[in-house]
Amino acid sequence: MPQPTSAPATLVAAAPSDTPVPVSPTAVASPTPIPATPTITATPALTGTTKLQTNIRNGPAAGYTLLASLAPGLSVKLTGRNADKSWWQIEFPASPNGRGWVLAANVNVGAGVNVDALPVASAPSLPTAVPRVATATAAPGYIPVFRADKAELAAGECTTLRWDVENVEAVFLNSGSGDNPVVGHDTLVICPDDTYAYTLRVVNKDKSERQFAFTVKVAGCGGAPIISRFEASETEIKAGNKVTIVWAVSCAQAVYFKEGSGPRQPVAGHDEDEFQLDQTTTFRLIVVAKDGSEVKRDITVKVVP
Repeated sequence: MPQPTSAPATLVAAAPSDTPVPVSPTAVASPTPIPATPTITATPALTGTTKLQTNIRNGPAAGYTLLASLAPGLSVKLTGRNADKSWWQIEFPASPNGRGWVLAANVNVGAGVNVDALPVASAPSLPTAVPRVATATAAPGYIPVFRADKAELAAGECTTLRWDVENVEAVFLNSGSGDNPVVGHDTLVICPDDTYAYTLRVVNKDKSERQFAFTVKVAGCGGAPIISRFEASETEIKAGNKVTIVWAVSCAQAVYFKEGSGPRQPVAGHDEDEFQLDQTTTFRLIVVAKDGSEVKRDITVKVVP
């Protein structure tokens, strides 16, 4: 008996669904982040004031070339230092690189100034030859190589030693602290308390030596010290402003300086310092006489709002 034939299955298309097909969003490139600009904190300029006649050299040592000389009381901008902070590099536009070097001991940078913030600056190589200059013609009995502007001083006065030596191996100056190397043509401001014989020792190229001496006499230095100057640039200032205290002392065994209630500090007989004040302050100069007695002077700087 024949089997019934199955009818072929009919494919029925599915009706469109009402459910929406999610559309993949088009990717939008994220904007490239702009790096934040770092905040640059400017390093405050460090300045100083020359205490006395100060030589500018092209490197941090007495053997470097002398570029110029600054008078006392001039302001200089410090741009660097040597490793032991014995010399400051300063702005000096007249030099080939716009910089010069001064002895740190000759420059007052003021109390509280962070000189460690100065970078250690590189220096050129020391010159190997002594520069040649014209030889001075001297009158009989006058030694042009070593002399002073004044040979006799009153107590508290200063003068300048000068020397000119050329074509030698080395030159040494003894101004009271032993032989110190110097260049052949230079000067030194001195403010002696007592009569003293300064000596210049010259070593020739054949290793022979010659010594020159010049005596500076100081009159009027008795048992009592002489305070020829102790003053403030202002006696009344606004809070936060600065004042400069200047002093000059002769014929003393020692000199000390005291700010307010702070400890007394040893200082040179001829010096100055700068202070920024927020309150009325009394400064005291303490001078120790040759016999050990003390003389004290006070200056009060009033601070107003």
